[in-house]
Amino acid sequence: MTSWNAFYERTNERAPSLLLSCAIDHARHLRPLYAVDLGCGAGNEALQMIQAGWQVLAIDKEPEAIARTANKCSMDEARMLDTKVADFEYLAELPPSSLIHAGLALPFCHPRRFDHLWNLMCKALVPGGVFAGHFFGLRHGWASQGHMSFHSVENVQALAAGLETVLLRETESAMVIDSGTVNWHRIDVILRKA
Repeated sequence: MTSWNAFYERTNERAPSLLLSCAIDHARHLRPLYAVDLGCGAGNEALQMIQAGWQVLAIDKEPEAIARTANKCSMDEARMLDTKVADFEYLAELPPSSLIHAGLALPFCHPRRFDHLWNLMCKALVPGGVFAGHFFGLRHGWASQGHMSFHSVENVQALAAGLETVLLRETESAMVIDSGTVNWHRIDVILRKA
């Protein structure tokens, strides 16, 4: 794996997330337009939600991520951004939210803390609320990392029980990153709370 600063630099100018765009479309009728971005990283998706009219709470354990997220915002956009430096797997609560985004964040939750985080997110979603995020699959190149969480499609479907599955897409390909080529096995989801 690579350093977070290298990841932030590499992803700083990334195009808007298509997965998040789809999730925003599914949640735009909800009120209030309040969203949480777990593991906000370089701030791209937090800014994407703000530019779509959402008030966003961006959470990341890295102060550099929070600084980058805030620096991406204009003065007007900054009024729609709340930030929190915190390790999301140890949060006691999340605010009621119409949209929760966890792009490439959930795999970095320790397996012993994953159920706590998942239950916290599900509880925070308002009726009709939408979750969008990524899971790393069991064949991911980092699957031997015991401090990370990996899931099969069946595991993800079990987690989604009681939620409406809007999208569940599994992909697998070789990806070149700073540390070399990695088998990138990913499961993308959009889920809606009943």
